[in-house]
Amino acid sequence: MIKDIIISHEAAMWEAARRCDSSAFLEAVSGSAVMVCGGSKCTGADYARIISEFDCKSYKISDFEVIAQSDDIVQVHYIIETVAEKPENQDLAGRFHITSTWKKGDKWKLIFNMDSRIYE
Repeated sequence: MIKDIIISHEAAMWEAARRCDSSAFLEAVSGSAVMVCGGSKCTGADYARIISEFDCKSYKISDFEVIAQSDDIVQVHYIIETVAEKPENQDLAGRFHITSTWKKGDKWKLIFNMDSRIYE
């Protein structure tokens, strides 16, 4: 099922971020992906450089849903809850809506990602 495939790719992307592993991050994310995070826009390659210093002690994905799909494009939405380890990085912690678009070439790659903090 496509949902399970994409969930595994999202988890791999987040696991790479948690481990600060830029190379593993780019295994899942296209270097030319559009990343809209924290009010800023950059490419997947730019974000991979940030990942090397990322502070994500843990994360939990919930409410995963497929919004649209074709044979080679899938758009998803989910909620992620992140915990930052260092006090100075608490802006990275919290609950966020995430939407991602994945494109299948030789393998599935993330081509678009956007987050929005959930204020409670």
